[in-house]
Amino acid sequence: MAFRDHQESSSGYEELSFGGGDPDREPGVRERLRTWLEDRRRRHARLLTACAVVLALLGAAGAGGRYLYERSREPLPPPDAPLSAQMRIVAHLCGQRVEAWTCPDMGEVTDAEGRAIAEHMRAMPELEDVAFVSKEEDGRRALAYYTAIGEPERADELFFHASVEAVLRRGGDFEKVAARLRESPGVVAVLRELPDVWAGKADLAVALCVEGERLARGCREGRTAGTGIPATEREKKAVLDRLWDLPGVETVYLQGREDVLRLKRQYEPQDPAEHVPLGAERTRETFYVKLSDPAGLAAIAGAVKHLPGVGGVFPIGLSG
Repeated sequence: MAFRDHQESSSGYEELSFGGGDPDREPGVRERLRTWLEDRRRRHARLLTACAVVLALLGAAGAGGRYLYERSREPLPPPDAPLSAQMRIVAHLCGQRVEAWTCPDMGEVTDAEGRAIAEHMRAMPELEDVAFVSKEEDGRRALAYYTAIGEPERADELFFHASVEAVLRRGGDFEKVAARLRESPGVVAVLRELPDVWAGKADLAVALCVEGERLARGCREGRTAGTGIPATEREKKAVLDRLWDLPGVETVYLQGREDVLRLKRQYEPQDPAEHVPLGAERTRETFYVKLSDPAGLAAIAGAVKHLPGVGGVFPIGLSG
């Protein structure tokens, strides 16, 4: 009897083997897996390195930004410009109540007498730009000066007198001109005026305390280092930081010790009786402040005038 051949049917699917199949195929799978893992490790390492670099750059940028910020708040040195010659003079006329302006042989000069002295000075070939300043105008100037720093009441404490202002054509003529004017009745003193080297460059001077100063509130109150000593570096920085925090402050200059010595050598008189005394802001370390709007001067002055280390605030371009 013959039987038909029976072949095993196939399902159409290949059998997958995990360790129990063809041993020649298993090493290839392992190699691919090892390669894949190694590639992942390399990518991960590169990512970590990139992150570290980014963090380092951000840290450096932050430190650099802080450095630039601090540098931007440092005060500038005074503008590099030659010191002007002392060409302006003032003939102070006899007044009253203040000994320095009182004439023993006559009373207070009237406006008519003052204008006559001004006419006499206009006739002098050594002078130009002669102008009579009445007692009332002297008072108005003082009021404007103290109003600018928010202290108009201080003008009420002063006594005023008339004067005549003029400009020398040659600086060397001062002694000759002064001697002639002192012989004129009604003239009590003839003084050189200091040139305003900061006019147009700054609006406010913030003078710092000097050795032995105790009158100014900022030189005697709230000072951890004690009274009667110059402004400390900590106090200077606090004043500077306060200035920069105020709206409207555009530029801050620092007139340092070397600058003060230079001014003294140029302008401090050998004979004080013949010169207008150097103002406080001229003889000490001083911050000079340029404002974007000078109308804000009183507010700026009021914010810093009593800070520890501040000896006084003075408007620039006004006579007080």
